[in-house]
Amino acid sequence: MDRMDEEAEMFGPPKYFVNGFLFSVHDDNSQLEVRRYGKCFYITMARENFVDSPSITQQYLDYLAAERSDVTDDDTMVEDYNPEDFYAWALDPCLPLFENLAPTPKQNLKITLHDFLHPEVFCFSLRAVDGELTPVQSEGIRHARVPPGFELDDSAFSPAWPSFLPTEIEICITNPEDAISASPNKVLVDGKTICFFKRYRSGDTDIALRELENYKRITESNLDPDVRICRLLGVVKDEENLFFGLLLTYVECDFQTLACAAGPDTPTSAKQKWVNQVTGILTQLHKAGIVWGDAKPDNVLIDKNDDAWIIDFGGGHTRGFVEREKAGTIEGDLQGLEKTVEYVFSKRAE
Repeated sequence: MDRMDEEAEMFGPPKYFVNGFLFSVHDDNSQLEVRRYGKCFYITMARENFVDSPSITQQYLDYLAAERSDVTDDDTMVEDYNPEDFYAWALDPCLPLFENLAPTPKQNLKITLHDFLHPEVFCFSLRAVDGELTPVQSEGIRHARVPPGFELDDSAFSPAWPSFLPTEIEICITNPEDAISASPNKVLVDGKTICFFKRYRSGDTDIALRELENYKRITESNLDPDVRICRLLGVVKDEENLFFGLLLTYVECDFQTLACAAGPDTPTSAKQKWVNQVTGILTQLHKAGIVWGDAKPDNVLIDKNDDAWIIDFGGGHTRGFVEREKAGTIEGDLQGLEKTVEYVFSKRAE
């Protein structure tokens, strides 16, 4: 067995996917959301759960402090902290439960967007029992429907946009291990069209309305269809008219943005090509009366043909690229473009 085989055997495919971590600033409670083969696990933790083991209590508080400092970005940030260490500490004791309640499927797993949005949910609390971390069933096994969508007035949508049910949308799974997390970014709509699914959650109403309004302008404009921007191909709503998100042009780019493509070894000719392309796309958007909004390198994708695409019409601004007072204006776009060009050719990229 060579070294690569040994490493593959040591690490192997992922056994679960951490979909979220929540904690309170008012107490020492926290919760991990874990996905595995279409099932969802909520693992709650609290200081009082570990009182029987001072060492476990201290480990938990140290990990929690590191997570807090990482998020708040304050002066107490813990150096060399790796969230994966915390996840392994908390979730390795749960592996037998995961494997029992969400076993590896015997055949290719088909997961729809409905399955992802409304998974079967299992709730456990992590406790110290006889000096060992032990998951304890806290709310029983239940099939829970977490309300992930929200209602919007019909006027928010263009009649030109088709609407699809979550049951009509299949999550694209390329490799067997992808089924563990089944992230709903790349989806197959109605068995025919591959799209990028941009999800909106409860509380995102204002952002969604702003982006929908911008896509209305794009739909109603005379913008050339060859302009490389993500187009709105449809919206996702259920039978109760709850809105879940947008179906957008899927750009084959392996998640490469201009921010990471313009690296130290990237030829100057390639950087100049991308800058010229972004400038040309933005000029056409402005001629059509459309504002980009959050103009920055992270909102430019570089596709498999090495061409630049502008994405994200949700508005907002990013400090260092667009001033708050100029956000949502052509002037703000031009400022963001100037800062993007500086970034591409700056020492950070060189």
